[in-house]
Amino acid sequence: MRIDKVMDHLSHMVFALFVVVWAFIGGIIVWGSWRFTRHHGFLAPILSSRWNPLAGQFGLAPFILSSLIVTLLAVIMALPWSLGLSVLGARILQGTWRRYFVRFLTVFVSVPSVLYGWWGLSVIVPWIRLVTGSSGYGMLAASLVVALMILPTFSILSLEALRHVPESYVEGSVGLGATEDQTLWHIILPTARPRLAQAALIAVARGLGETIAVQMVIGGQFAGLGLLHPSATLTTQLLTDLPLLSPGVAGHHVLDFMALLLMFVMTIIVGIEMRIGERSL
Repeated sequence: MRIDKVMDHLSHMVFALFVVVWAFIGGIIVWGSWRFTRHHGFLAPILSSRWNPLAGQFGLAPFILSSLIVTLLAVIMALPWSLGLSVLGARILQGTWRRYFVRFLTVFVSVPSVLYGWWGLSVIVPWIRLVTGSSGYGMLAASLVVALMILPTFSILSLEALRHVPESYVEGSVGLGATEDQTLWHIILPTARPRLAQAALIAVARGLGETIAVQMVIGGQFAGLGLLHPSATLTTQLLTDLPLLSPGVAGHHVLDFMALLLMFVMTIIVGIEMRIGERSL
């Protein structure tokens, strides 16, 4: 009984510490963003395309668009492969084979992002350079790397979504004469659609927040919205400008504003994911 009370108090203390730390971080970001928007406005930086912080130009539109393009392309690329792997794990493999398959995917979930970036730098960038004649750096390379990164997570979540489909639905469909393929397309996937949508949103959040791997293959500077042009996302530009715009330097608070935009988008994604989850209950 005493151990239960100690663990209960400990869990409350950890939760309180978590809230305090994130409140402190959020407060710093909001305070810096307010100081930035007080002088430069809210919409003007988002709609502007001129980026030269040392000259007082804070156009974030290119980085926002690059972030969206890279993330959406990555999810589109990963979607068919993830569904295929999830069907394999949920409907074809059984018993021990399924457990080993899930463990195999889990190993790739835990791989550090820098290794994915190194793979992209060693394989994807030279391949794009060979095929297209470009430098190889750009949003296409970044999308391929992010697609590979989110594939294991997307697959595991999709697999669990398919496994939550009641077996009675499947048995009823087969009992009425439907084939395995017809049951998959007309019963299993439509039933699992809300959970699959949740998996897709988590994959979007994972891709949108990626920094190191994207930085290694995207080029690090914005040279146009073409997929083969060097570019930069919100996260990679934050990483690039942190040494340049250290605290106390004019323009530093644009980094707080960029971080606030990312937090805002992530909050929206989480909110949508939770709403879908509530409707699927």
